[in-house]
Amino acid sequence: MNQRQAYRARWVFPGDGPPLERGVIEIEAGRITAVHDRAVSAAHDLGDVAIVPGLVNAHTHLEFSDLKQPIAPALPFTDWIRALVANRRSRDASTSAVAAGKREAERTGTTLLGEIASPGWEAVEFFPPAARVVVFQEILGLAAAQHDPQLALASEHLQQPQQDRLIYGLSPHAPYSVRPALYAALVQLAVEHQCPLAVHLAETRAELELLNSGSGEFVDMLCEFGVWDPTAIPAVSRPLDYLRPLADVEHALAIHGNYLDDEEIAFLSAHPNITVVYCPRTHAYFGHEPHPWQRMLQAGVSVAIGTDSRGSNPDLSLWRELQFLRRTFPEVDPVELLALGTINGARALGLDGEIGTLRPGKSADMAVVALNEAAGELFAPETEVTATMCGGDWIAR
Repeated sequence: MNQRQAYRARWVFPGDGPPLERGVIEIEAGRITAVHDRAVSAAHDLGDVAIVPGLVNAHTHLEFSDLKQPIAPALPFTDWIRALVANRRSRDASTSAVAAGKREAERTGTTLLGEIASPGWEAVEFFPPAARVVVFQEILGLAAAQHDPQLALASEHLQQPQQDRLIYGLSPHAPYSVRPALYAALVQLAVEHQCPLAVHLAETRAELELLNSGSGEFVDMLCEFGVWDPTAIPAVSRPLDYLRPLADVEHALAIHGNYLDDEEIAFLSAHPNITVVYCPRTHAYFGHEPHPWQRMLQAGVSVAIGTDSRGSNPDLSLWRELQFLRRTFPEVDPVELLALGTINGARALGLDGEIGTLRPGKSADMAVVALNEAAGELFAPETEVTATMCGGDWIAR
């Protein structure tokens, strides 16, 4: 990693500017030293490929990475949650799919992940240390009696010794699984520790019904789980009530945001520290109404991309998420799509100073995309990630 390296490609996409034809990236000691289109005799020519910044998967749950196909049924959503919980409870505590999921993400170009980790996770699951991981400790606690133990779990998570390429964050799971008082305490803890925080929000219409009137399919499910408390969620609540406390969090992620309304989008546009993480193929799997991500971008909202888990997605390839978006929204500028899967996610997770673009001084994190006669279209179906570099080192495939 300490030796000088230079690579030439048919195209280099810096991520924050126009692509360079026959571009060159120079690297030393794991850092980018130059990006240009000048002749360098020692440059290794990678051929008919594009070099792009390392991809950022801003939201996933790697514990389900051994699933061969998404969990069914997808609808109603609460039945999917029941099946997901049953799957989690059936797992041998000594067996983890996290490491396999991380390797899959790395092989497909991802160099930074926002991971929601269940209690009991172990740092060894994320090693060897190639891609960086922001490990959000998942916190559940709708019952008042869970407040103190869950807050203690969160505090313990943030006080762990630092691990190479691991960053610690918190994830109060969702409005239907975390009591408002616990949510407020977790947000304050994130502010005090200056750590990132992620919350699943406005994911379904049923969630909005629960917040507004305390009724609907979520009540039946929570009763089955033995955690429903009709006093837990104030009447006539809405996602905005969960967004407002995030104004003071340095880096906050609103996961999914499928049903955020105009007022909530306006709030987000005034608070760029909060990023909406859109998971395109998971969104399609559940058959949601069209996601407002384009309207959000036009309003100035920060938007990034994630895969969610294999519980709702066939794989963990962020590249395929971007290809899906290109196929579904052909009018969107490919450079803008690339930003959704690179610099936007890096900024959301607080690492845009390190990765997200190919610029001198940044870590040499990049993905190599075989164009396969794609006629210049970066996200054409035939393109594929064939190599990934993290900090100047190629990841074994």
